[in-house]
Amino acid sequence: MTKTWEDITWEEEKPLKEWVIEYVAKIGNESSHHLTILYGEEMEDVQRQLMHELRTTYMEASEIEVTVLRMEVIDSEPNAYHFAEEYTP
Repeated sequence: MTKTWEDITWEEEKPLKEWVIEYVAKIGNESSHHLTILYGEEMEDVQRQLMHELRTTYMEASEIEVTVLRMEVIDSEPNAYHFAEEYTP
């Protein structure tokens, strides 16, 4: 039997979510504060990308102590209330 127009399911590709990640990387006695934006659907995807970023940034380090301070999805619409009469979002 042939499918009708209503039987066909259209799968749309959703754009990946933007995540902001703030973390501190400590190597020996030196620590660096980082803020980065990564893309992924789930937190696990973003964690994998963060590991890749750490490996490429600190290739020479044998051990990195990482403390994630913030990992959250960036809202696509800014809250204009926070910018009322002071700034243009």
